[in-house]
Amino acid sequence: MKNIGIFWVLLLIVAACSSVKNLAVDKDIERTLNQSPIFSNQFTGFSLYDLAAEKFISGYNDTKRFTPASNTKLLTMYVSLKSFQDSIPGLLHSSSGNTILVQPTGDPTFLDSRFENQPVVQFLDSMDSVNIAWPQNEIEKFGHGWAWDDYKYDYQAVRNWWPMYGNQVTILKEKDSLEITPRFFRDFVEAKSDEGNGNGNGNGSDREVNYNLFTVHPPTDTSKYEESIPFEFSKDLLIQLLSDTLKKDFQFTDEMIINPDTLFSQSIDDVLSLMMKVSDNLISEQMLILSAWKNGYTSIEPFIKHAKLIWLSDLNEFVWVDGSGLSRYNLIAPVDQVRLLKKAQEEFGLERLKNILAVGGESGTIKEWYAAEEPYVYAKTGTLSNNHNLSGFMKTRSGRWMIFSFMNNHYTVPTDDVKAEMQKLLEEIRDSY
Repeated sequence: MKNIGIFWVLLLIVAACSSVKNLAVDKDIERTLNQSPIFSNQFTGFSLYDLAAEKFISGYNDTKRFTPASNTKLLTMYVSLKSFQDSIPGLLHSSSGNTILVQPTGDPTFLDSRFENQPVVQFLDSMDSVNIAWPQNEIEKFGHGWAWDDYKYDYQAVRNWWPMYGNQVTILKEKDSLEITPRFFRDFVEAKSDEGNGNGNGNGSDREVNYNLFTVHPPTDTSKYEESIPFEFSKDLLIQLLSDTLKKDFQFTDEMIINPDTLFSQSIDDVLSLMMKVSDNLISEQMLILSAWKNGYTSIEPFIKHAKLIWLSDLNEFVWVDGSGLSRYNLIAPVDQVRLLKKAQEEFGLERLKNILAVGGESGTIKEWYAAEEPYVYAKTGTLSNNHNLSGFMKTRSGRWMIFSFMNNHYTVPTDDVKAEMQKLLEEIRDSY
């Protein structure tokens, strides 16, 4: 009995010490955030969760809602993992007499050069002619709250049922040679080397609003120049691009596709890894469209309501309107970003998520930040003008795994200054816990 009593006393002492340590960590973080010349002049939120202890150990404005920017892709990643097991569907198809009938699914990887294996291309290439059964509902090319005048920038390619080439025209100049991809657009790109390009360094490329007429200003010397500009999508253009690329007859049909087979394209983890590491907006938008389609929804709005009600009901109320985070209408609290990541870790495993997320000092959007001999940050960034966020997993010196969300809105200093201050705090937490 005496030994049992001693055991309980020691257990209480350990628990008390742990509570004191957690309180000290929380107070240190709060003090750092309050005293920082960067964080004290902006809207900052922070949440930290200890996976082993299964509890939150720090929170600062953690229940306030922030503009997440590309941290929104964590939601898209989660519903994509919920929706697909191994691979994403690239095309629905069935035979109709001597002709193949196909229906697009929204797969964003078709003719994207970053995916070397192209099952859909190989399948279509084996056909003599192809009839396309187009989905009845159309997809809005821009999301709610997107900046319409960003149409010419590579981060805002349009959404549709059959993306190809990433829905962008790529202009590559090496020495004196100018290469246009897709080739179809070579007569619609005008290359100028004049004073209008802002000193001849390749800046100032443009595209007509609502028209596929491009103007680029490649450098006048022999330096390499590469730029991607979104093209304006239409169903007529799709037929032209497919026919020009695959050298066969494509046409639309009113025939409905019945009892189709599914042709799968890419590994879900490969697609999500690219989406998260480089923060690809088109892939994330199309993955939300694909997830909605897979769950029986013809648009993303009712699917988002479904996901919030059925899959994410344990999160506080948040605003979610697109797949990429381009919209400033999105709002979520740091504590709910942590809860989302915890759900993902419990359902899909930490190792799988580590392979999907960017790695500090090694890959993706945090390749230049959070470097260490042993990687300690696996996370997703989220950046818009005056906003920068980071949410993910962190490994401390003692080997403990943490989930964190660090959200910064409304600053006016350079974003690198904010990142440097964030890195200092995360390093302190890594080294002291």
